[in-house]
Amino acid sequence: MVRLVKSAVKCYKKKTKKTVGGKRKTYEYNQYLVPLKRSDRLECSQEVFLVREKDLEGLLNEEGELVGDQTAFKRQVSVYQKELDELEWKHGELSRSYKERVSKNTRTNQELRRLTEELESIRQANQKLEKDLKLEKEDHQELEEKYRQEVEKSKILEEELSKHKGDFWTSIRSKISSKEDKD
Repeated sequence: MVRLVKSAVKCYKKKTKKTVGGKRKTYEYNQYLVPLKRSDRLECSQEVFLVREKDLEGLLNEEGELVGDQTAFKRQVSVYQKELDELEWKHGELSRSYKERVSKNTRTNQELRRLTEELESIRQANQKLEKDLKLEKEDHQELEEKYRQEVEKSKILEEELSKHKGDFWTSIRSKISSKEDKD
């Protein structure tokens, strides 16, 4: 059974003086006080609820105990219980959804890390291939230069050979004809 404590709210004006921007100002506001008796047997730092008396009319007996329509209370409790059950269900759904999203996020982050590492290894391989290609181009240019030099040498040799070719045949004919003359 709920035990109610009855007291009156006391209100008084409180003034404070503050210096704002170099000027002294006075602020006034309401201060509220709810006095309690020792006979109420409340402990220090105990939490209490304050309810207006008009909200409890018809629900209190002479001793200050709650009485009245218990079915209304039961209905309110059942409504609160349904609301609590619905909130617990929503909490369960949100927890499941949260766990799914966390695991999906973890998988996505792992995939992202894997792809980032793969991209970095591809970049490194690309840089190595670029270096190799540069070296190959340099080797190709050197070989091409050697080829041109060899072609030039062969042209020069062919020209000299063709110059001497006529001389060679002429010298052979003359030798052959001189042998024939001797015989």
